[in-house]
Amino acid sequence: MRKLKVWGGLTFAKDTQLRTIVATTTKKRAAEILRMSLHKFNNYWSETGNDIELETALKEPETVFVASSTMSHDFIIDKDFGGD
Repeated sequence: MRKLKVWGGLTFAKDTQLRTIVATTTKKRAAEILRMSLHKFNNYWSETGNDIELETALKEPETVFVASSTMSHDFIIDKDFGGD
């Protein structure tokens, strides 16, 4: 089984950029969950090594988390991407 990786990038809500993270085993799966092309994902997202982001996303794989800004780490589950 492949190791989970945490991917980080930006999404937009009401014209505001938000730091967004998701844990998956592949970039392809992350792009599917985020409903974006793999091309866009590869150009704008990367694997994160931030301890807070790793701890948050690895608790609930394949769940999208968003922070209140591009630099914040106050992550909550993003219900727009299928979170409960």
